[in-house]
Amino acid sequence: MRPLALTALVLSAALLTGCGGQEDAPRVPAAPAPATSGAGATDGPVEWAAQVAGLTAPEHGTVTEAGVSLARRAGGYRFYLWETTKGKVCTAQVTDSGVAREVACGNPAEAVPGKGSKLARFVGPGTGFAEWYVMVAVEHGAEVTSVEHEGKALSWTRVRTLSSATTGRDVYYVTLPDRTYGSLDVTLKGADGRPGKDRLRL
Repeated sequence: MRPLALTALVLSAALLTGCGGQEDAPRVPAAPAPATSGAGATDGPVEWAAQVAGLTAPEHGTVTEAGVSLARRAGGYRFYLWETTKGKVCTAQVTDSGVAREVACGNPAEAVPGKGSKLARFVGPGTGFAEWYVMVAVEHGAEVTSVEHEGKALSWTRVRTLSSATTGRDVYYVTLPDRTYGSLDVTLKGADGRPGKDRLRL
């Protein structure tokens, strides 16, 4: 299975501030913005998410009406995820002070589950800027109830359900203790309420 191929674009100060050379690092300008949606999206200034989403490269489209979801806040950073009008899924990381580090977009259809599995590696594993993580796409209707690596429980968060245009699957953010190899053991609750086991190779 192939993870979502995200092409990183390191943002310049000129793109974010309109006055290149004035800042040591790109900063998301404070400006009025529409409300965002998704799990935890109200945690932090709404304008940061909206402004970063507005920097999506034109060839990837613009943010959809579903808005921007806050996937994770850790170590002074916020990790955002959103969908575009051209069927892409994008992510961005922003510091608590509003400095944007990276925006990346990719085709969610490239994240394909293994045979007989309901899980696909969506983004990562990667370090982000605060911690190791992996984002997992789960067949819609199957709810994650636990994630383990070598018998140790890991922290995870459901980010959002993608639209049908971008696979309709549910996306989860899993916090890894370090550069984790091997597999994740995931317990899922099916639509019928019955638990089942699945495994995702990293």
